[in-house]
Amino acid sequence: MESTFRIIFWAGLAGCAGWFWFAMFQPMTVLAEAAGVSAGVLLLIGAAGLLFFWIPQAFDLKKVGKAAEAAALQAQAGSQELSQVGSDVLKETGSKLGPMLSYVFSSSGRVSRKEYLIIQAVTGVLLLFLFALTLEDPADGFSLFAYLAMGMVAAVLLAFGVRRTRDTGVNQWWFLLVLVPPASFALMVFLLLVPTDEFKDAPI
Repeated sequence: MESTFRIIFWAGLAGCAGWFWFAMFQPMTVLAEAAGVSAGVLLLIGAAGLLFFWIPQAFDLKKVGKAAEAAALQAQAGSQELSQVGSDVLKETGSKLGPMLSYVFSSSGRVSRKEYLIIQAVTGVLLLFLFALTLEDPADGFSLFAYLAMGMVAAVLLAFGVRRTRDTGVNQWWFLLVLVPPASFALMVFLLLVPTDEFKDAPI
């Protein structure tokens, strides 16, 4: 898990550096501004994730350290399982698109914290670019394509949110809290941090 945050952090840092270099020598456009915002978002996500792992180590909190170690081991095991599943799927299906679409859009099954983090980062950056396309000319073909693509991205986020909610051990209907603005941010943090089956025996 920590290595994933580290990759996101360095990608965001490189993107910010490239954006500043571009801004110094080239005229600024809406797409360039969206690229800078996207790089900044990646940098913030990576920095927040790294702080989540580094702060317990800096203050030597035993309980938090054990929890972080357990989360890292769980993420490693989940990554190995995901890699094995991905390898098996590629061997069985080859270049067929069906299984991939089922994985992205299906609300059945579960996804780990790592998968949910990756899909949040990727779709967040994608939504920023699509929103930038709608600012150029809301009536042209690119804007129509952007609106359709944003709807598909929303469907992906909904599917992954339901599956991640189920993975924590609570009823998937709790994901409807995402429609309540004050609770949506707390729900996102909950899905990113709570381990698999943490609330399996809880009556919720």
